[in-house]
Amino acid sequence: MSLNSKKTNPGTRRTRERELILDAVMGEHGHFSAEELALGLARRGGDVSRATIYRTLDLLVDRGTLQRVPLDEGGCRYELSRERKPHAHLYCLACGRLSDYHVKELETVLRRVGRSGFRTEHLLLRVCGYCPRCAKARPRACRQLLAGRRSGKATPNQREAMAWAR
Repeated sequence: MSLNSKKTNPGTRRTRERELILDAVMGEHGHFSAEELALGLARRGGDVSRATIYRTLDLLVDRGTLQRVPLDEGGCRYELSRERKPHAHLYCLACGRLSDYHVKELETVLRRVGRSGFRTEHLLLRVCGYCPRCAKARPRACRQLLAGRRSGKATPNQREAMAWAR
């Protein structure tokens, strides 16, 4: 992927900042946010404004280089669209971790959809729940919640657990 001149990509200027962003994006493995990308660029000495990062990410989504993965709280993460097999995203409601889960049956579904004449651009399937680490911690938080409710006196840790368990 390249951010070429106006001649090949009308309305797009090839700038040092966009090339820095593109290099950083192409080096990503997994899901990343615009903020994580900005922090990584800053660590490498890249002086790029947040506005340029967001505009360039939008451009890369429009061109099909990136896929935007919306999150429940209104934000989003990005992933490279490289010839990847269809997959679901597992989203942890506690820690926000997003991971891929490959489901070979999704390929069959997409083939059937294609035969119907529908042209699929991309597939977004997100399964929400708790990752193994958070699922293991969750029963403890619930016990603390119940203990605080029964006694009528919640400790700071119990108040935190109550907020977390909601």
